[in-house]
This record gives sequence, C-alpha cells and structure tokens, in this order.
Amino acid sequence: MPIALPPISMTGTLFGGLLLAALLFFAGRRLGLSGFWAGVLSGALPFLAYLVYSSQHWGGGDVLAIHFAVYIAGAGLLTIFGSLQRKNQKMHWAPRLILWFFVGLVVLNAILQSIAKNGLPGFLTGMLLPTPEGQKVHTAFPGVLPHDRNKSYEPHLEKVERQRNLGWQVTATGFEALVADRPGAVTVAVKDEQGAPLKGAMVNVALWRMANSDDDRVVALAEIAPGVYGAHIALEAAGRWLMTLHVERGQDHHQSQRQLIVGDE
Repeated sequence: MPIALPPISMTGTLFGGLLLAALLFFAGRRLGLSGFWAGVLSGALPFLAYLVYSSQHWGGGDVLAIHFAVYIAGAGLLTIFGSLQRKNQKMHWAPRLILWFFVGLVVLNAILQSIAKNGLPGFLTGMLLPTPEGQKVHTAFPGVLPHDRNKSYEPHLEKVERQRNLGWQVTATGFEALVADRPGAVTVAVKDEQGAPLKGAMVNVALWRMANSDDDRVVALAEIAPGVYGAHIALEAAGRWLMTLHVERGQDHHQSQRQLIVGDE
C-alpha cells in the first residue's frame, strides 16, 4: 500500500528540492565521488523524489517542467562551484550571474505562486486596486473553464423559456457569506406562479471550482419550512466558484447559475 504524502506548496518543493540537491552534492563529494557524478546525483534524486510526490499530487506538466529545469540548473551550478573550489579558483562573473539569475527566478516563481493561490496582500490591494463600495476584491487566480462545461447554448435557451413559463420565484440567501473551511447556513425559498410556497420539491446546488474539478460537489437541501429549503455548506478554497441551483417537482424543473466569491478566513 503506497504511503500517502501530504500536500506541499510549490515554493516548498522547489526550495526543498534545491536544499536536498546541495546536501546530496556535498555528501557525494565527501564520499569520494567526482564533481560530475555528485552533480548528476544531486539533480536526479530530487527530481525522482518529486516524480513520486507528483504521482499523488499532480500539478500539471508545466509545474513538472519548472521543477526539472530548476533542479537540473541547481545541479549544474553546484558542479561548477565544486570544480572551482577544488582548484581554489574564484568563480567567474558569468557563472555567478547565471547563479543569481536562477535564484531570482525561483524567488519570483514563489511570489507569483503565492499571489495566484492567496491573492495580493491586503495593503497592496488597497493601494493598487479600486475597491467598489461594499465589495471585497479577490485577487487570486480564479482558474480556467473546463472544456466539459462549455455546453451548447441552444438547449440552455429552451430551458430558459420553459422556466419563464413556469413562473417560479427562486431566492437563494447565505451563499454570499460563505467563508473557506467554515460551514455556513444557506437557504433557498421557492414560490410558484401564484406566489404560494412550493412544497415537496427536490432542491440541490452544484458548486464547482473552475481551477480544480476535485473540489466540485453537489449538496441536497432539505425542506425546513413550507417552500424553504436549507443546508450547511463548507467549501475548502476561497476564490471564484460557479453555482448551479436546481429545483425539481414532478416533471417541472428550474435551474439557475451564477458566480460565487468565497471569502477567506
């Protein structure tokens, strides 16, 4: 049975891999390996370790390529450094420039990764971005739209027409106040074309995150009062979600969709 590895941030895997590469390089030199083979070892083993980690926490081919490039570049620079140290020579300005370039590249990547996941710090958001009154600006990466969500528009128009003929009035409350990792109460009130509570309906809400389909979920709401349906919902991640609300009674269906911004702690 494979060992479950905990998730680690991209910053942690990059800097952790570079630290492991340095330890392996100097340990190899202490054991009598040549600079070349110590460098090969320091580049190959961290990347193999990341391959094992990514088999459980796949981040995408681009993330894999970034780790490969950083680990190999780090191993190459360690090999050059070790060679110069053995010859008691000072490092030429060109490899030194390359070294600082990759250090800066890793630091910049870590900063961008943090912004994409958590957004800009609050003081920078207030300084750089306009804040509409009564609204919170969320600067984290909202994700991309999966291909399987791009449905034909014609069936959607037919559904809209059928729903208009039904005349149902659907009001959802509590979703705007949802905060990541904290259960929140939500309710959906449904009235028929006469304005009377719609009793005995099946109500569920589908919540899906554009960047990660593993976070998708469908929550069934129970009738807590005549025509009022409720549940407690906890979402793992802050940021932009898409919410699809579905109400069904007999052969009649009502569906609506909107974007939802989930706050953080």
